[in-house]
Amino acid sequence: MDGLPGHLLNEVLFKTDLRALAMLCCTNTSLQSHIHDPSFVSEYRSQIRSSLLYISSYGSTYLCCHHPHGGSRSLTIIDACHILGYCSGLLLLFINDRLCVTNPLTKKFRFLTSFDPCPRRFVCQDTRNQLGLAVNQIDRTTQNFKVVFIFELAKTDVTRYGFDIHAKDSWTCSKTTLTCHTSNLDDRMKNSVYMNGSLHWLRNDGSIIAFNPETEQARLIQADFPRGLTSRALFAPGVNSLTLVSANEEVIYFYALRNILSDPKWVLEKQIQNGVIDKNVVTWYVEAYNGKCVVLRTCYDGVVHVYDLSASKWAVMGSVPIWYDANLNFFLFTPSRYSVVGLDNILPCGDRRTSSLRSIITLVDRSSPENQLKKMSVEEKKRNYIWECYL
Repeated sequence: MDGLPGHLLNEVLFKTDLRALAMLCCTNTSLQSHIHDPSFVSEYRSQIRSSLLYISSYGSTYLCCHHPHGGSRSLTIIDACHILGYCSGLLLLFINDRLCVTNPLTKKFRFLTSFDPCPRRFVCQDTRNQLGLAVNQIDRTTQNFKVVFIFELAKTDVTRYGFDIHAKDSWTCSKTTLTCHTSNLDDRMKNSVYMNGSLHWLRNDGSIIAFNPETEQARLIQADFPRGLTSRALFAPGVNSLTLVSANEEVIYFYALRNILSDPKWVLEKQIQNGVIDKNVVTWYVEAYNGKCVVLRTCYDGVVHVYDLSASKWAVMGSVPIWYDANLNFFLFTPSRYSVVGLDNILPCGDRRTSSLRSIITLVDRSSPENQLKKMSVEEKKRNYIWECYL
């Protein structure tokens, strides 16, 4: 492999799992230098496939995670949990009437201070999508995060929006307000979308509220929905653009929002055949999209289907128990090992307050001792240690 051009070597290594990369580092000094190069590490991380995490929309003590390399794990936790958002490897949770941000891979977390006398309003079906999680890249290895809650200050023929922001260790009410014509937040938006420094909320009329948590600037993006948009549609992040996924029994359409600053329009970027649904299947949903793959779920058998856009093929990722709640929230979770300012608590052992959080982290973190080291040989454990050091 030493004689391969750099781009061909990368193609081979990008298809190699992390454990095999760690072994290569131990056997070849030239490959070790190449693999440890920051540009390779950054590109390799961008290739990592996402796990699929799901939970009842109403909160549950039962969670499940399908891993991209095979295998599904589920757990029952002590306290009912809600997953309210995901961004850049961080999860926004609601446990024990408190919001919590965590990175399952580094096992660090932060329970947010409460500013609301009725914190459970965060998880009501009518208000949960008002929350947004924003993760900002400070430098090559460090991130910070902010949580934003959008709310209506006044509503008549026009609506005035306000924004509460959690940063560092406290909530503040932004001085910024946004007044625009009245329209409700759209149900096709399961969560706000963070893209290019701003959080975005889709509304019923097609317009989008954009708020930058760093500059605290807000604006309304006026855009009309694309023609023929189906009821089975999803507002989600794409590759460097906001995306609408619209599906029927035959075709799935992917629209990207272009010219967002001057003349925003939804442009059809791609369409694929719906290879898993036929006319006999009445109930099915578009559950998730991240620019790399799209997730569909059929309700009669609970099967979760994933289409890989780069490989142009469908695969079955797992299934949802038929007895489980039909209303689910799905998250395509890609792990991250960035250092995050504000997540500085390591999970303590024997602390009952964090027992549910510890279980969630163990479920999601494929590299946790419970998931990776179980039934390993001594030699495999040594290799795993090298792998962890590499990461």
